[in-house]
Amino acid sequence: MRATAGLLMAGAVLQGGCYNYFPLRRAGLVPSSYLAITLTESGTDELTGILGPDILVVRGRYLAMTDRGLALAVEAVESRRGDIERWAGETVTVPGEFVREVEERHPSPSKMLLLVGVSVAGLVVTYEAFGPGSGGGLAGGGPGPRPQ
Repeated sequence: MRATAGLLMAGAVLQGGCYNYFPLRRAGLVPSSYLAITLTESGTDELTGILGPDILVVRGRYLAMTDRGLALAVEAVESRRGDIERWAGETVTVPGEFVREVEERHPSPSKMLLLVGVSVAGLVVTYEAFGPGSGGGLAGGGPGPRPQ
């Protein structure tokens, strides 16, 4: 049972890492794309009141380009120390002058293949441990019907 729980936890961790981020030009932005916006030093300082202290990366769904900047439905922010804080999709507009880099998230085929491999291995281990040949039930060796 512990092996199954361990495999499920490993699968959950791997699923979260099944993406790669690639640089994107602002002209290529499509609504609902998942973006990671890296802030400039001044952006980190200026947006402290909105995002929190020492934020380096803002992640979320792109909503629109406004006259004030990039509007995102924020799903997470990452500090310079690497701490990640989850958000509930609040809309935040990041002014263009505070943007150092814009990256778009894309699925990673190699990471997805690894996830599938781990999932199949987990199913095989579970089947071997708890499947029909696990010895947990009667396998035809019990007493038969009484003779008359």
